[in-house]
Amino acid sequence: MASVTKADVLQAAHEVGIDLVGFAGAAPLAEDRGRMEEALSGGRVPLEGERRTRDLAAFCDPSSVLQGAASVVCAAQSYLKDEPDDLSKPGEPHGLIAAYTRRNHYKDLKDRLKALAGLLGLAPAKCSSCGPLAEKPLARRSGLGWYGKHGIIITKPLGSWVVLGELVTGVEFEPDPEVPDSCGDCRACVQACPTGAITGPGRLDRSKCFQHLTNSSSAMPLAWRDLWAKRLYGCVTCQQVCPKNQGLKPLSRSVEKGVVGPSIPVSPLLSMSEAEYRERFKGNQVAARWVRFESIRRNACLALGNSGDPAAAQALEQALAHDPAALVRGHAAWSLGKLSGPAAKPALERARASEPDREARSELESALARLR
Repeated sequence: MASVTKADVLQAAHEVGIDLVGFAGAAPLAEDRGRMEEALSGGRVPLEGERRTRDLAAFCDPSSVLQGAASVVCAAQSYLKDEPDDLSKPGEPHGLIAAYTRRNHYKDLKDRLKALAGLLGLAPAKCSSCGPLAEKPLARRSGLGWYGKHGIIITKPLGSWVVLGELVTGVEFEPDPEVPDSCGDCRACVQACPTGAITGPGRLDRSKCFQHLTNSSSAMPLAWRDLWAKRLYGCVTCQQVCPKNQGLKPLSRSVEKGVVGPSIPVSPLLSMSEAEYRERFKGNQVAARWVRFESIRRNACLALGNSGDPAAAQALEQALAHDPAALVRGHAAWSLGKLSGPAAKPALERARASEPDREARSELESALARLR
């Protein structure tokens, strides 16, 4: 194991199909930990939006996952694919899935990192992707890329269309140099963010970010519901407008793990049980145990309301009358009112007469008021 060189790692990474590799030391990420603590204390990370019980000291220390860690082999894997974003058909509106989770690229990269460790005999080693370590700071430290103003790592050859992973090892490799910020004065992502969540270079207010609001258990602010458009899970607007992401070659390999696709029919989600939902989409992040099914149904209501497809009205009326969650019933009221206009009034009035929840009833009153 001690004879493994960086050249060996790079060659083996190519053999197992890893796109980019960089090398970082395993010292704790003290400065990054400080920035995370400041973001938490400053309210830029909602209470529910981050595991506040997470031990930040462990999150920022590779030795927390492997005693005797000496180096971190960091990897970046492209998920850019040439495919349409919306597969909706008349009578079958879809909700949009963010590009990074249309397939389980995290599991795919983790498996490739395990294959890399096995090929080189790097044992013990700890492999992860979207796991227990602070991936973006480690990727920056390893020279894979720099932080864009949106707070996402941008790589030179693949842009920011990458998932990140790590192989923590007891073998000491010479670290690669960090790469300089190449964004310059560009503010494309800042200007394109629908809610103004990018408050400064690398400073993201997650309480405003659609990516993080995907799994929020709160009501979507009224001012943002139209802006939500047809999203169901995630948001990549800031990446779509980034100049560094233009003209890149889509990946040619096939990733078959956890395939969901670019969009999925939304109406059926409102009649599924949670068990049915998690079985249908198991193996993909959209059905991970920490994803709230109630939030998915809320998002589905918004996507239907913004779809402009009259066929969505039936599913919204059913959710309005029968969904067990007041959050979902309230968003169904807004969406039905927007979609159907005055024709929604009878269903909204029936629901108001029997709605036991104060906040859902307020949503109904507001939806009816907008029809006057």
